[in-house]
Amino acid sequence: MEENLILYNGPTSPFGRKCKIAALVLGIKHKEETINVYQSKFLDEYNPLRQIPTLIANGKVISDSDNICLYLDSLSNSKSLYPTDRYWDCMTMISITNGIMENGVNRFIEISAIPEKEQRKKAIERYERKILRSIAWIEKRFEEFTSEDTTIDQISIGCALDYTSLRFTSDWELDNPKLRDWFKEISSKEFMKNTKPGVSFKYE
Repeated sequence: MEENLILYNGPTSPFGRKCKIAALVLGIKHKEETINVYQSKFLDEYNPLRQIPTLIANGKVISDSDNICLYLDSLSNSKSLYPTDRYWDCMTMISITNGIMENGVNRFIEISAIPEKEQRKKAIERYERKILRSIAWIEKRFEEFTSEDTTIDQISIGCALDYTSLRFTSDWELDNPKLRDWFKEISSKEFMKNTKPGVSFKYE
């Protein structure tokens, strides 16, 4: 049976981008609906958290980017994005990159959606420390995830680094030369170029 897949996503979501790239690499056809979650009450029926990405697969709801990527991987006849020889290392790396993206999103909300006088300086600094500390952690483990095959942890790292540069700073490159050079290489791939973030909606 042909899968009818609808991916509800946002224009700048790094988590949604990860799913889009996974689908591209795996050759999974899907329809993407870019939505403003603040004005998308219809999504509550599928995901009461009203979070993106959310995937509707033949009426079945798959929420959370990691679940979506696993689901897409299960549909594909291509080589799995999840390397069996280092599966748990891969999953740990994904968790760290998720943290980078989550802290990046929280930081951006703090500085863009909250009046300057009400912004929490210590919270912003904490988000920034977590991001930079995590990138340095990945740099130290560079050899663990580099391979000729495209894997889900590589995709996650690429999305996390690009989102950091977009919403926070590209200065992470200064102290992480291995990641800097690797990121330039992966950024030249079609699946990265074809999923560049768009223009975000205003937080409401």
